[in-house]
Amino acid sequence: MSSTPILTPAAAIAAPAGAAPPVVELDGLTVSFGRGVHRREVVRDVSLAIRPGECLALVGESGSGKSVTARTLVGLTGPGAHVGSRSLRFDGRDASGWGERQWSRVRGREAGFILQDALSSLDSLRTVGAEVGEVLRLHSTLDRTGRRQRVVELLASVGVPEPEVRASQYPHQLSGGLRQRALIASAIAAGPRFLIADEPTTALDATIAAQVLRLLGQLKGARTGMLVVSHDLAVVADLADRVAVMRNGVIVEEGSVQAVLQDPRHPYTQGLLAAIPSRTSRGSRLTGGARSVPGPGTPATTSTEVGSRDDAAASPPGLLTVEGIGKSYPGPDGRRRTAVDDVSFALPAGTTLGIVGESGSGKSTVARIALGVEAPDTGAVRLHGRTWQEHRATRDLTARRSVQMIYQDPLQSFDPRKTVRQVVGQAAAAAGTPRGALAARVLELLDLVGLSADRARSRPLDLSGGQRQRVAIARALAADPEVIICDEPVSALDVTVQARILDLLTDLQDRFSLSYLFISHDLGVIQHVSSEVLVLKDGAILDHGPVDDVFDAPQHDYTRQLINAIPQLPAFRKDQVHP
Repeated sequence: MSSTPILTPAAAIAAPAGAAPPVVELDGLTVSFGRGVHRREVVRDVSLAIRPGECLALVGESGSGKSVTARTLVGLTGPGAHVGSRSLRFDGRDASGWGERQWSRVRGREAGFILQDALSSLDSLRTVGAEVGEVLRLHSTLDRTGRRQRVVELLASVGVPEPEVRASQYPHQLSGGLRQRALIASAIAAGPRFLIADEPTTALDATIAAQVLRLLGQLKGARTGMLVVSHDLAVVADLADRVAVMRNGVIVEEGSVQAVLQDPRHPYTQGLLAAIPSRTSRGSRLTGGARSVPGPGTPATTSTEVGSRDDAAASPPGLLTVEGIGKSYPGPDGRRRTAVDDVSFALPAGTTLGIVGESGSGKSTVARIALGVEAPDTGAVRLHGRTWQEHRATRDLTARRSVQMIYQDPLQSFDPRKTVRQVVGQAAAAAGTPRGALAARVLELLDLVGLSADRARSRPLDLSGGQRQRVAIARALAADPEVIICDEPVSALDVTVQARILDLLTDLQDRFSLSYLFISHDLGVIQHVSSEVLVLKDGAILDHGPVDDVFDAPQHDYTRQLINAIPQLPAFRKDQVHP
């Protein structure tokens, strides 16, 4: 693919007659890190302009240079950076020669920054009110009483319920959505003319992400310009006015949302759009090419879709069955909180059941109980008709190895001191592979997941996110499982890396007749991989049935809310190719 920009850079586009001058105007930005032969250019000749009332979305994969570009616009490029540009103007002033002293006066007062991970961005030792109030202390003339009142007003303005109470709480006491709202309140406290939102919804559930995006849309007022950084084109479709696509430090395509997302000109943009999982992509490969064997939805899984969603008898017996499980935990006040309430489902061989719901809905608790690492208070889990207790009583190690798990963040489940060979080798040894055959088995497993033999010597920290997830899949395959529980396995990955991992999981299912219990808050992913879907809220099932039935005719308002929160892209033909 060519890395040469196809469309005219934003800074060079003529402003409409009567348009306000840009809040930020950048021409020819180049950023590099390191020295001598180790010097690496991460941003090259980037130009853009953002006017009041306008939102520009900067999209691309990890390492494309988008976050470095955004940080440079407010003087946060970082130590060791070499920054050069033909010009950089902020609110009409030449900012190309500004140092930290000048930028520190601008940040917070004239430019707000909303980061991806609110939990690490907010000070864990300060209350939310103190965090928001700090901006007012530095950039306003309000006294302590006035700041306290203004903090409550700001929290209320971004949709935080009971703002007086929330202002006195610490970040860890708030949900992810409330923390993100508090971070937005802090960013807008001084009424800045320019806002940067760097992956503001990546870690959030679909409905919460939709609420945050609506809030950002409301903040894009007549006098405020906004830059949204994201790897997800669907997320920015409703918020942005223009889109700039970055690859390898270069803007390869730019234009209106409609032009770029509906009729992309650059092959890289076309690839990003084609890699987005959805209902229409089910049964096909996201990365192109045909599937050699039928997968979910054909014909192995069509038997699960016989009859109505209420006709459980129509489904074949499950390889793994969950029968009316319930689980509760004691809370800090001593009262027990129900995490799972009377959940039942069957997972036939070679099929995928998707489980969706917001954080706290009970998805991960169901996964742990299904895996057999946690016992339900009520109900039972059966593998091949026998409960986990029965398998343990007979010391049936084959059953234990038959169900494996892939986690959202493999790095947290790997020993960082061990090599890939050791991580996968331990799993293979535990599955009964003889010592003399371990080395060959590790290489066989790495080959299955598309990793070269030389990666066996690497440590987890040396790998990319996609490579680490492939190692996690190889580790799960080491036991020759029949069932793999996938707990948000692609939620932290870029869209094209996500597409490759989803294709890999599908290929492995086709090859080994694997059954997947697939947990995700991304309904597009669930529609792509699943034949059946189960919707959880507050530990209880609200909707359950064939994926098309549930999405076409949801039985519960909550399911309808989830479906309505799915980001909508302009129609894009995946087969369209421009010369």
